[in-house]
Amino acid sequence: MTNRVRFAALLSAAVIMVSACSTAATPAPTAAPTPVPSIGATAAPATPTPAPTVDPNSLLGKILASGKVRISTDPNYAPFSFLDPKTNQFDGFDNATAVEAVKRLSKVVGKELAIEWITPSWDLITAGSWGGRWDMSVGSMSVTKGRMKVVDFVNPYYYDFGSVAVPKDSAAQKVSDLANAKWCVGASTTYEQWLQGTLEIVDPNMLPVPAGADVTSLPTDNECVQAVAAGRKFDALAANENSLANGVKSGAPIRILPDVTFTISVAFALDRSGASDAEILPLLNKIVDEMHADGTMTAISNKYLQKDVTTKP
Repeated sequence: MTNRVRFAALLSAAVIMVSACSTAATPAPTAAPTPVPSIGATAAPATPTPAPTVDPNSLLGKILASGKVRISTDPNYAPFSFLDPKTNQFDGFDNATAVEAVKRLSKVVGKELAIEWITPSWDLITAGSWGGRWDMSVGSMSVTKGRMKVVDFVNPYYYDFGSVAVPKDSAAQKVSDLANAKWCVGASTTYEQWLQGTLEIVDPNMLPVPAGADVTSLPTDNECVQAVAAGRKFDALAANENSLANGVKSGAPIRILPDVTFTISVAFALDRSGASDAEILPLLNKIVDEMHADGTMTAISNKYLQKDVTTKP
């Protein structure tokens, strides 16, 4: 464990200017640490420790100076992340994962770190060039070749696959039945890229897109499900299976086709154009690896998704 006196001396010497979030990245109603409890095994502190001196201008140095990690999240992406109206706190698979990771990071650096949730739009998160408005994305960001040019990814914390849902009364039984269909998809998602023919991932196993796809993009996948539930007409929705299954569970008039459109890794992301992440990235890699090894990720997955999505297919 890193000497706390050493970190106290470091932090008192560092002068960090914390910029206010832009209007595109509005802090959540509370900046206090989220109350989502730790899930799964109680693990020993992560084994790596930061260098005796931390660059105050690095991402880790700025986090230590501020005493908090600003994490981007989505208040309308259940079951992965959502703002619980009863508690006015964030909850979900991604949020619980972030809470546990920050708890372990606090043990590594010898300083209690809070979480401040930031809620920028998904297109701003995936575009990179965050301008220091938040420190990290823990928001189900799939690893693609294009995104790797603008963000650095931590080791994957789960694995996702694309699915397609259709109205309950649709005659379609498989994706290939959807030629000339009117689609709804979340903007700047891998599912939108799949429909546009621009998705580049390591796993080459992707279904071909049906001809004549007419694509409408809404801010998030869940808004497509909500639009159909409100009476808006689409022939098909492209999203991840867990979000679509949550829509079915909530009563949306849709059913999920059996096809898997593609599989993909999902990871925390750090802005490549921001403060150096060279010190914090190996710490986060080790923390995620340990959360897999001690069963914590499986426990979080089973709680929020009722299945384990943390093992690579």
